[in-house]
Amino acid sequence: MKKVIINADDFGYSSGVNRGILESFKNGLLTSTTLMANMPGASEAIELAKAYPALGVGCHLVLTCGCPLTKGQTIASDGRFYNLQTYQEKRSTMDEEEIFEEWCTQIDFLLDQGMTLTHLDSHHHVHTFPENLAITQRISERYQLPFRNAYGLEEALSLNYQLGITGFLDLMNYPAIRDITHSFENRKDECLKELQAVLDQLKDHEVTELMVHPAFVDEELYYHSSFNIGRIKEVAILCDETVSQMFQENGIQLYHYGNIGDMEKG
Repeated sequence: MKKVIINADDFGYSSGVNRGILESFKNGLLTSTTLMANMPGASEAIELAKAYPALGVGCHLVLTCGCPLTKGQTIASDGRFYNLQTYQEKRSTMDEEEIFEEWCTQIDFLLDQGMTLTHLDSHHHVHTFPENLAITQRISERYQLPFRNAYGLEEALSLNYQLGITGFLDLMNYPAIRDITHSFENRKDECLKELQAVLDQLKDHEVTELMVHPAFVDEELYYHSSFNIGRIKEVAILCDETVSQMFQENGIQLYHYGNIGDMEKG
């Protein structure tokens, strides 16, 4: 069997994102998500997570979106994080302890709200950037949680709490799926071929995370994210019966980060 975690980034970004993620879990294939502690929809996302404990929830560490939870002087300007491009320009001037403290504060906020976190990853994958690897190591050791194994992370770092999740693929970032001039239903055959090409990369008896970004569009998402309308197509795909059947026909078992270890032992 092929073992897969389907993880939605950006839980907590906004109410629309939260509703799209929950729909994809309740009526679709989604098994896991990661929550942004610093964004407007965070409190709602926490309550939804508590109401649906079968959804695995981790922390989506943020350094390039929204407002920091700490008062670090080098990691933000006018009370907001730099966007990704400006972050890349400013990173050499940032205090590493401020980044570490900010990420700890984001995790601690979720823990203090009663969340049981399954794993860690980061917005724009900044935890995998070379300049942040030492901080990633410290965070993993402090909280004894696995990080998303993206872009060769485990080749760059020896982390003690990883779960043997060897694969990391984007399930949706392909031309027909991303074409917002056509609905999923109108280009279903082309979209299914793109999904099958991803599933063809899965290997028996290995665990792969498939990254997705489902959401319903609200004002917060539409006006503040360059990737907005296309997310509703991901909800449709994750909730489609044909896609579900495709996963079954490919011999895929679905897990989240919190139960993969137990099921591996069993």
